Amino acid sequence: MWHGRRAQLWLEKLGITEPFSGNAATQWKKLKSELALKQYMIITHNNIRLLDFKVYKEGSHGDDWLAASPYGMVADGSVSSEGVLEIKCPFFNGNMVGALPWAQVPVFYMPQAQGLMEILNRDWLDLYCWTPNGSSLFRVPRDQEYWCLLKTALADFWWKHVHPARQILSAAPTESSMEELKLLRPVARHELFNSIACASRHLVRRCALMRMHLNQMPRSRLRS
Repeated sequence: MWHGRRAQLWLEKLGITEPFSGNAATQWKKLKSELALKQYMIITHNNIRLLDFKVYKEGSHGDDWLAASPYGMVADGSVSSEGVLEIKCPFFNGNMVGALPWAQVPVFYMPQAQGLMEILNRDWLDLYCWTPNGSSLFRVPRDQEYWCLLKTALADFWWKHVHPARQILSAAPTESSMEELKLLRPVARHELFNSIACASRHLVRRCALMRMHLNQMPRSRLRS
């Protein structure tokens, strides 16, 4: 949903530019995710089954271009079905002094959450937000109407932009084929962007805040 990210991702999928390798925010997440996972397990007592990578409808040629890498699968004793776990460690531009956990699910994480549930075929997802000053836990419900909307945009990106561009690049380059390639570059936003954003905001309101914990801050920090 980030402006301009579609064109960048297209170039990455074609091997024209290097994939995003990380920044300070992703390094922070790597450093703190293990601690966050332990904290999640302490406060929920849920059992976690780690899962590295999952292809959507594996073996189905029409859908196996989609995949996901969740933190793991969750067994919550209060519900009969297994769910998905996703952990976030927000960076706050490096300013952790007043960093507080989310009070609601950020809208821009909804496509990822719904995609994880669809690919893993689970009906709920625990989104755990960890910060040095506290944490919050949300239960996100699966919405298949939302997924149908989202998948339309994803499929358009893959089959109308990535796949035909790869076919062009796999053949001997010609002047006309390079012109065709330029025409396959996606615009900044898909035509369904506003509909997906609106549906995301609606789903955020359906997410339950399961727990919110704030650490006791030092007085010097509270006065600042």
